[in-house]
Amino acid sequence: MTPAEQSLAAAFRGGAGEPAWLADARAGALAAFRAAGLPTTRHEDWRFTSLAALSTLSLAPAPAPDDGEGPARALLAGRAAPEGARLVFENGRFRRELSTGAPLPAGAVLGSLADALRHAPEAVRPHLGRLARVDGLAFTALNGALLEDGAFLLLPPGARVEAPIELVFATGAAGRAVAVHPRVLVVAGEGARATLAEVHLGTGDTYLANSVTELVLGEGAEVEHLRLQDEGPRAFHVSAVFAEQAARSRLTAHGLALGGQLARSEVRARLAGEGAELAVSGLYMADGARTTDAFTWVEHAVPRCTTTETYKGILDGRARGVFAGRIVVQPGAQKTSARQMNSNLLLSDDAIVDTKPQLEIFADDVKCGHGGTVGQLDEAALFYLRSRGVEEAEARSLLIWAFAAEMVDLVRPAGLHARARELVAARLPAGRKVLEAAA
Repeated sequence: MTPAEQSLAAAFRGGAGEPAWLADARAGALAAFRAAGLPTTRHEDWRFTSLAALSTLSLAPAPAPDDGEGPARALLAGRAAPEGARLVFENGRFRRELSTGAPLPAGAVLGSLADALRHAPEAVRPHLGRLARVDGLAFTALNGALLEDGAFLLLPPGARVEAPIELVFATGAAGRAVAVHPRVLVVAGEGARATLAEVHLGTGDTYLANSVTELVLGEGAEVEHLRLQDEGPRAFHVSAVFAEQAARSRLTAHGLALGGQLARSEVRARLAGEGAELAVSGLYMADGARTTDAFTWVEHAVPRCTTTETYKGILDGRARGVFAGRIVVQPGAQKTSARQMNSNLLLSDDAIVDTKPQLEIFADDVKCGHGGTVGQLDEAALFYLRSRGVEEAEARSLLIWAFAAEMVDLVRPAGLHARARELVAARLPAGRKVLEAAA
């Protein structure tokens, strides 16, 4: 075992005081992690993303929050107040005093997953771990074995949460490399509706943030799920979203991957009821020697479902981008409509992107398409802007922004949309001027 595998497995403390079913699930997840080990480039789904730097680390459990100045307060300083409820998690644990409540529909539950496991385990048990399988998925197994806390949202049939719910995960521990394993569980009953935003923040410390989200959508439910990842420059970020959709449900899953020395985001969705609709999209940006990886797996299990998948990447310096997307149309899933597109912009000669959009179709009455592009800034457009007196840095920034803006504008909550604009613009040579021009 590598130092990372040894230290992560050693962090397991069993399930003392927990229900037997949860303790058994933890033990099974640990066994699955030990059997799989951290993935290497010999694993097809990790073919282009090396975890060599992570494997050498000895990762300790992150320290529990205290009353002092932890990373959350500093990372949240100056941010706009949330439009709805905001739950804050520091080093994977709920910080009630930093969180903000909001009115919820009758019967809805929003709070700490650890609290729900203590006080209402019967509401959690049918769903926790049902979608997030651990066999062969090392990081998901690790999360299942070591999770301590996270967010739990339960929406009864017909419940509608109008204001977006914000979940903030702040990570950092000076002086040592640590690991956190937050979990999010969302159960939306028939006809329920909610918008949920996960915001992952971090300090300049070395750490692993390994998060898992499970989204269960009942018939006709509508969920908009956003991940905004702005981890610290030495962070390793691995996150996976598992979703299952019943008939006529609608899921929008959008992500911005902007931080970390290595970032991997996954979406694994199963359309299990006729008429289900999925829109999955994302923007990934990296510079220096960073790696950013977007992986998707979508299964059409029944007829008359729709998937729209759009990802864009912007790579500079010696950065590496990876996109691997697979849409599987099972036998009998007739009348499927699915399209997949990945577009990439390389800003330097040393930047690399590996793009692998894939369709696996086992039905004959479908409308499916996929594609991928890799390009550089349009020299003719640059020349045009320069000839009109626009400085080179601003001209380049305008063209990069034009490429990225579609993905930035998919961030719906107003406060987070403004923040996303600022974060993307900050990574451009003349981003401030671009924002002023676009205002």
